Amino acid sequence: MGIARDTLGSHMTASFTTTSRLVDPSPTSGPPAAPSPRAPLAPDTDRLADVVADLADAVESGDFHTDVREGVLLDVTIGRVRCLMIEQEPALRVTLSPRERQVALMVAHGRTNQAIATSLDISVWTVSTHLRRIFAKLAVSSRAEMVARLVSEHDYAPLLAPGDEH
Repeated sequence: MGIARDTLGSHMTASFTTTSRLVDPSPTSGPPAAPSPRAPLAPDTDRLADVVADLADAVESGDFHTDVREGVLLDVTIGRVRCLMIEQEPALRVTLSPRERQVALMVAHGRTNQAIATSLDISVWTVSTHLRRIFAKLAVSSRAEMVARLVSEHDYAPLLAPGDEH
């Protein structure tokens, strides 16, 4: 196990998938049965240990695929198990100023620049300036894209809940 970690580094995620469970080869008569929810599988630590040992051997021998442009550090199939290690970038947190947050939330609730300016007792020009800065920080180019980005962020999603008017 230590070989794979030392060889590949520590900034990656491993994904092990088994392809043998995708199709039930048993013949059926009549209409197909509705899929039943799969019970959680008990961990097979011996099998996992074997796969990890084979993975370490594959890494040591260089018998795996990689795609640096896509961030794929390792892609190899061992038996019926595909091992895929992908380098992940750290999530970038964007911090809006308190006023930018106010403006963004008002936009998310459907207010126009004029309505925001009147409500906050600032000029429409200042509202536009706040929006330009918000767009730049969030790397978006429209109000709708800005709202979608805010909804996807855990800090803002509760503030944008339907029926929650500010």
